[in-house]
Amino acid sequence: MILILGNPGAGKTTQTGLLAEYLNCPWFSMGELIRKNVSGKDRRDMLAGKIISDDVTLTIVDKTLKYIDTVGFECVFEGNPRSVTQAQWWLHQEAVGRFKITGVIHMIADPRIAEERLVKRGRLDDHDEDVIDKRYAEYRRSITPTLDYLTKNGVKVHEIDANGSINAVASDIRKVLGV
Repeated sequence: MILILGNPGAGKTTQTGLLAEYLNCPWFSMGELIRKNVSGKDRRDMLAGKIISDDVTLTIVDKTLKYIDTVGFECVFEGNPRSVTQAQWWLHQEAVGRFKITGVIHMIADPRIAEERLVKRGRLDDHDEDVIDKRYAEYRRSITPTLDYLTKNGVKVHEIDANGSINAVASDIRKVLGV
């Protein structure tokens, strides 16, 4: 299991898709899964730039991973964990043999570059600067303790400069993963 994290607009989904294609394995985007599986208050919160609760998020992750062989094959999962509780879930799942975490990538893009990317893609939850700012604030608030928790528990987190071209970033990711 390779986990790909990064600030909004860093190119996580693009890079996850490219890596999965390179490795010929399944991949999942937490953002896409949330957009497809939440409604009501959770959907409104998502569109407002808020992070969805751990319970809702982990239920979606758990259901998604039930349908694939995560023991015998590699898989790439993007956008999770985003909290210490989620990181604890991932490490517990690894401890009970559900999968092996073979890499964690943390993509970091300059906020100006990332915001340009977000505006260009034109997704509903990228519709205004206030929402983008809120997503950045939520990300900054949650990612440091999450990455610290993973690192303190022996997980190597690879920091990737996501400001470059798609191909350059993809090459950097493959290099640190040794693939």
